[in-house]
Amino acid sequence: MVTGHGKLRSHLHIFGITHNPKCSCEEEETTNHLIFHSKILCNKRNEMIKQIKNTCGNWPTMNERLANDYLQIFVKFVKSIDFQTCNDTLL
Repeated sequence: MVTGHGKLRSHLHIFGITHNPKCSCEEEETTNHLIFHSKILCNKRNEMIKQIKNTCGNWPTMNERLANDYLQIFVKFVKSIDFQTCNDTLL
């Protein structure tokens, strides 16, 4: 997800797999949108932020730090996202 590849609607849209690159909150579904802004992931993101801050980390942080310094926390966040449900909302 950090690279912008995978199940992100913006990525799937490039290849014609989906007709709409937007998240169900009507913003383009990019890595940064899901990590930092998506309304549908607010609770999951808040849990990730809490866990990062509990390790004396700072928020917001750069994507590279998520992958390098907070990998376990970030993986848990990504695995908690139901991309199919998010994608079905706008199909």
